[in-house]
Amino acid sequence: MRLPDYLGVIGALIVGGVLTVLLLASTLGTPAPLPTRPAITIPPLPTQSGNGSLPSALPTGTPNSGVGTAIGQIAPTIRVTLTDGSLMDTSDFGDLPIWINFMATWCPQCATELPMVERFEGQLKDQMTVLVIDVGEDRSVVRDFMRAIEVDLTVGLDHDGSIQAQWAANALPVHYMLDADGVVRQIVYGGAPEETFIQAVTVLVPEFSATD
Repeated sequence: MRLPDYLGVIGALIVGGVLTVLLLASTLGTPAPLPTRPAITIPPLPTQSGNGSLPSALPTGTPNSGVGTAIGQIAPTIRVTLTDGSLMDTSDFGDLPIWINFMATWCPQCATELPMVERFEGQLKDQMTVLVIDVGEDRSVVRDFMRAIEVDLTVGLDHDGSIQAQWAANALPVHYMLDADGVVRQIVYGGAPEETFIQAVTVLVPEFSATD
């Protein structure tokens, strides 16, 4: 081989080696791309109403619908045996408001409130029906109790507590005031002052005025 040809080959090999080194260096020195994270979308906050407050689920004062014992609902009908052995059905008193008082003889507050209920019933006369429901006790126990506190009211016997459960009357005593259509208008829990009972009755019988 002639010298110029030999030098040409050597030069080509050198240039090729340099290019190979540069190519490898560029390949090894380039970091692998990092995986991209998925975009996170933040939902917008609820817009405020015109008065500056967030809208509520239900407007205040909107009555509930359907059958139930919350204010604004149509109360379940009560069909119960009374202490005198007769039957009473609240659907028979659709033309009058009804006051239903759940109680028990072991409840001190019940014994305190029943004389007041009796007094109000006498003043309401034929303007409102009053029904007391004793929960889970025998007729003889209830009759002896009413005689002992000298109160004469219509008392139904919820022997198995099924009426109490249906009405969710878990805290005794509790008082439900129904209008003539059977809709719950007022609920008063035991221990409330007498003025609270007067106000609740007046909602249903506006001319009612309690006297001693």
